[in-house]
Amino acid sequence: MSLSAEAFPPAPARVRRHIVFRVIVAAIALLLIVGFGVWQSILTPWVSFADTTDHGWTRTPELHRTADTVSAAVMGAVGAAGIVLAVLPRRRSALTAWFVAMVAAMGITSVVSSVIQGHDLIDAAIFAVGWLALLVVPTVLLAPDRRSLPAGGVASEDRPRGPLLAALRALVVAGALIAVGAIVWRLAGGVIESPREDDVVGFVLFGLAFALGGAQCLRARESWRTLAILLAAVTAYTVVAGVSLALG
Repeated sequence: MSLSAEAFPPAPARVRRHIVFRVIVAAIALLLIVGFGVWQSILTPWVSFADTTDHGWTRTPELHRTADTVSAAVMGAVGAAGIVLAVLPRRRSALTAWFVAMVAAMGITSVVSSVIQGHDLIDAAIFAVGWLALLVVPTVLLAPDRRSLPAGGVASEDRPRGPLLAALRALVVAGALIAVGAIVWRLAGGVIESPREDDVVGFVLFGLAFALGGAQCLRARESWRTLAILLAAVTAYTVVAGVSLALG
């Protein structure tokens, strides 16, 4: 096969690849929103839910509402990104790269979560490898702009300016501080209820979502405005949820 044929596959092949890509990202969104119960946990700041997950220790949900809220925000945002990509997959390389990075981060940090909670490391590693192989790799290989993903997406002439530029820079810094701060806090012995709690993972993913997403927007990758709107929605949710939790 010639280079030109490989770079520009026949239209039917592109169509089939895009269809499969849509199915995969929609399935990931469904897994996060329904399978992991984000449709319910997103209401954690206002509604108390019984914890039905086997953590390997007795967990008091009321003590972890903040951690559960940020985890729900992250998974909800990634799920929303998956829905957008399932409907409009083309010319969304910034959103695709962020989506792939966050799904991969979830799989990798699941090992850390399992180790913290005292679960079997081998089982956790197998799960993480399966997660990456079944969800991340196919998404990358089938993405419409897959060749640009290692660089974060296709460069756009439209760039953030003025107050938006300042806001995105603040978002990157805040995200990095949250992620690093959570790690330092945990390494220093910080816990909410038990040394076996994995709340730190949720905070790290939360910070990472803002840091990576903001960086994508600052680099002006294609569809960065869509990603910026998503990050703004998560920020608004976080502020409202934070106020609600603070007021009890």
